[in-house]
Amino acid sequence: MTLPIRVAGPEDLDALIGLRIESETWLHAAGIQQWTNRERGIRNLREGVDAGVTYVVGNDSVVVATLTLNGPDPDFWTAEDDPESALYLYKLMITGTHRGTGLGDKLMDWACAQAEERGKQWLRLDCWRDNLALQDYYQRRGFDHVRTVEVEGRGSGALFQRPAALRTADAEMACLADQ
Repeated sequence: MTLPIRVAGPEDLDALIGLRIESETWLHAAGIQQWTNRERGIRNLREGVDAGVTYVVGNDSVVVATLTLNGPDPDFWTAEDDPESALYLYKLMITGTHRGTGLGDKLMDWACAQAEERGKQWLRLDCWRDNLALQDYYQRRGFDHVRTVEVEGRGSGALFQRPAALRTADAEMACLADQ
Protein backbone atom coordinates (compact mmCIF):
# COMPACT_ATOMS: atom_id res chain seq x y z
CA MET A 1 0.00 0.00 0.00
CA THR A 2 1.33 3.42 -0.95
CA LEU A 3 0.63 6.36 1.32
CA PRO A 4 0.88 9.72 -0.42
CA ILE A 5 2.80 12.56 1.18
CA ARG A 6 2.05 16.15 0.29
CA VAL A 7 2.35 19.69 1.54
CA ALA A 8 -0.38 20.37 4.09
CA GLY A 9 -3.02 22.93 3.25
CA PRO A 10 -5.56 24.85 5.33
CA GLU A 11 -8.05 22.02 4.71
CA ASP A 12 -5.76 19.72 6.74
CA LEU A 13 -5.68 21.85 9.91
CA ASP A 14 -8.49 20.02 11.70
CA ALA A 15 -6.81 16.66 11.06
CA LEU A 16 -3.43 18.03 12.17
CA ILE A 17 -4.89 19.44 15.37
CA GLY A 18 -6.59 16.10 16.03
CA LEU A 19 -3.27 14.31 15.50
CA ARG A 20 -1.54 16.75 17.87
CA ILE A 21 -4.15 16.15 20.58
CA GLU A 22 -3.91 12.37 20.08
CA SER A 23 -0.10 12.58 20.37
CA GLU A 24 -0.30 14.72 23.52
CA THR A 25 -2.72 12.25 25.11
CA TRP A 26 -0.52 9.29 24.20
CA LEU A 27 2.61 10.98 25.62
CA HIS A 28 0.88 11.97 28.85
CA ALA A 29 -0.59 8.46 29.30
CA ALA A 30 2.97 7.15 29.03
CA GLY A 31 4.04 9.53 31.80
CA ILE A 32 5.96 11.85 29.46
CA GLN A 33 5.39 15.52 30.24
CA GLN A 34 6.02 16.78 26.73
CA TRP A 35 3.84 18.94 24.51
CA THR A 36 1.92 20.35 27.44
CA ASN A 37 1.14 23.71 25.81
CA ARG A 38 -1.63 22.85 23.37
CA GLU A 39 -2.19 26.47 22.29
CA ARG A 40 1.45 26.89 21.26
CA GLY A 41 1.41 23.50 19.51
CA ILE A 42 -1.63 24.42 17.44
CA ARG A 43 -0.11 27.81 16.64
CA ASN A 44 3.07 26.04 15.42
CA LEU A 45 0.99 23.76 13.19
CA ARG A 46 -0.85 26.74 11.66
CA GLU A 47 2.43 28.54 11.05
CA GLY A 48 3.93 25.46 9.37
CA VAL A 49 0.91 25.08 7.11
CA ASP A 50 0.92 28.79 6.25
CA ALA A 51 4.65 28.64 5.43
CA GLY A 52 4.27 25.51 3.27
CA VAL A 53 6.76 23.49 5.36
CA THR A 54 4.37 21.01 6.99
CA TYR A 55 3.54 17.74 5.23
CA VAL A 56 0.76 15.22 5.68
CA VAL A 57 0.79 11.51 4.98
CA GLY A 58 -2.44 9.83 3.98
CA ASN A 59 -5.28 10.32 1.59
CA ASP A 60 -7.84 13.11 1.33
CA SER A 61 -10.05 11.62 4.04
CA VAL A 62 -7.50 10.29 6.55
CA VAL A 63 -4.22 11.85 7.70
CA VAL A 64 -2.04 9.21 9.39
CA ALA A 65 1.11 11.27 9.99
CA THR A 66 2.66 14.67 9.72
CA LEU A 67 6.09 16.25 9.87
CA THR A 68 7.57 19.68 9.32
CA LEU A 69 10.82 20.39 7.47
CA ASN A 70 12.21 23.85 8.02
CA GLY A 71 15.27 25.87 8.92
CA PRO A 72 17.22 25.83 12.17
CA ASP A 73 15.82 26.88 15.53
CA PRO A 74 18.23 29.64 16.58
CA ASP A 75 17.64 28.79 20.25
CA PHE A 76 19.53 25.54 19.68
CA TRP A 77 21.69 25.62 16.53
CA THR A 78 24.60 28.07 16.44
CA ALA A 79 26.86 29.46 13.73
CA GLU A 80 29.47 26.86 14.73
CA ASP A 81 26.99 24.15 13.69
CA ASP A 82 26.90 25.50 10.11
CA PRO A 83 23.11 25.60 10.30
CA GLU A 84 22.66 26.00 6.55
CA SER A 85 24.25 22.57 5.99
CA ALA A 86 21.11 20.86 7.33
CA LEU A 87 17.37 20.48 6.97
CA TYR A 88 15.51 20.39 10.28
CA LEU A 89 12.80 17.90 11.23
CA TYR A 90 10.02 19.07 13.55
CA LYS A 91 6.67 17.80 14.82
CA LEU A 92 6.85 14.21 13.56
CA MET A 93 3.53 12.69 14.63
CA ILE A 94 2.01 9.35 13.64
CA THR A 95 -1.50 8.23 14.52
CA GLY A 96 -1.82 5.28 16.88
CA THR A 97 -3.11 3.01 14.11
CA HIS A 98 0.21 3.42 12.26
CA ARG A 99 2.70 3.54 15.16
CA GLY A 100 5.04 0.57 15.17
CA THR A 101 4.58 -0.11 11.45
CA GLY A 102 7.90 1.36 10.33
CA LEU A 103 6.23 4.51 9.00
CA GLY A 104 8.47 6.70 11.19
CA ASP A 105 11.57 5.15 9.60
CA LYS A 106 10.16 5.75 6.14
CA LEU A 107 9.35 9.36 6.98
CA MET A 108 12.85 10.00 8.29
CA ASP A 109 14.30 8.45 5.11
CA TRP A 110 11.98 10.66 3.05
CA ALA A 111 13.10 13.71 5.06
CA CYS A 112 16.74 12.74 4.41
CA ALA A 113 15.99 12.53 0.69
CA GLN A 114 14.43 16.00 0.88
CA ALA A 115 17.59 17.29 2.59
CA GLU A 116 19.77 15.76 -0.13
CA GLU A 117 17.61 17.25 -2.89
CA ARG A 118 18.09 20.66 -1.28
CA GLY A 119 21.87 20.21 -1.16
CA LYS A 120 22.04 19.64 2.60
CA GLN A 121 24.51 17.34 4.35
CA TRP A 122 22.45 16.65 7.48
CA LEU A 123 18.96 16.00 8.77
CA ARG A 124 18.75 17.53 12.24
CA LEU A 125 16.22 17.64 15.05
CA ASP A 126 15.84 18.70 18.62
CA CYS A 127 13.85 16.62 21.04
CA TRP A 128 12.70 16.75 24.61
CA ARG A 129 15.64 16.72 27.04
CA ASP A 130 13.88 14.41 29.51
CA ASN A 131 12.45 11.95 26.98
CA LEU A 132 15.27 9.41 26.97
CA ALA A 133 13.16 6.80 25.17
CA LEU A 134 12.66 9.20 22.26
CA GLN A 135 16.35 10.04 22.21
CA ASP A 136 17.15 6.31 22.09
CA TYR A 137 14.61 5.86 19.27
CA TYR A 138 16.41 8.47 17.16
CA GLN A 139 19.85 7.07 17.95
CA ARG A 140 18.73 3.60 16.83
CA ARG A 141 17.78 5.25 13.54
CA GLY A 142 21.22 6.64 12.82
CA PHE A 143 21.04 10.00 14.57
CA ASP A 144 24.07 11.08 16.58
CA HIS A 145 23.71 13.17 19.71
CA VAL A 146 25.36 16.53 19.08
CA ARG A 147 24.78 18.09 22.50
CA THR A 148 22.07 18.98 24.97
CA VAL A 149 21.34 22.61 25.71
CA GLU A 150 18.95 24.25 28.14
CA VAL A 151 16.95 27.25 27.02
CA GLU A 152 14.66 28.89 29.55
CA GLY A 153 11.03 28.06 28.88
CA ARG A 154 11.86 25.24 26.45
CA GLY A 155 11.77 21.51 27.21
CA SER A 156 13.53 20.59 23.99
CA GLY A 157 17.26 20.86 23.64
CA ALA A 158 18.62 17.36 23.00
CA LEU A 159 20.15 17.96 19.55
CA PHE A 160 20.66 15.17 17.03
CA GLN A 161 21.74 14.82 13.42
CA ARG A 162 22.20 12.10 10.85
CA PRO A 163 23.74 12.19 7.38
CA ALA A 164 21.21 13.11 4.72
CA ALA A 165 22.47 10.17 2.64
CA LEU A 166 21.51 7.63 5.33
CA ARG A 167 18.50 5.37 4.79
CA THR A 168 17.34 2.97 7.51
CA ALA A 169 13.88 1.77 6.42
CA ASP A 170 13.48 -1.63 4.86
CA ALA A 171 13.49 -1.00 1.09
CA GLU A 172 10.86 -3.70 0.60
CA MET A 173 8.48 -1.81 2.84
CA ALA A 174 8.69 1.57 1.11
CA CYS A 175 5.24 3.11 1.21
CA LEU A 176 5.57 6.82 0.53
CA ALA A 177 4.83 8.53 -2.74
CA ASP A 178 5.17 12.25 -3.37
CA GLN A 179 1.97 13.64 -4.65
